[in-house]
Amino acid sequence: MMSRGEHEACRRAGELADLRWHWGPAYKITAPYGMFRAERRDDGAAISCVTAAGLRVLIRDDYAARPVPREY
Repeated sequence: MMSRGEHEACRRAGELADLRWHWGPAYKITAPYGMFRAERRDDGAAISCVTAAGLRVLIRDDYAARPVPREY
């Protein structure tokens, strides 16, 4: 049986992998210090959020306002 901490770590790793799968070509996505962070591959501008779901919304809004060229 997993401890609560191990369960949380697995859940966050899955969320990080999902964000990278969908947005990795346009954003460098990491999870430093308990935050989720996305850095645009074109100009390096970054956004962050405590939750993966929140970061997903911020990424969608950022991408809608300024799409990242796919050569990055």
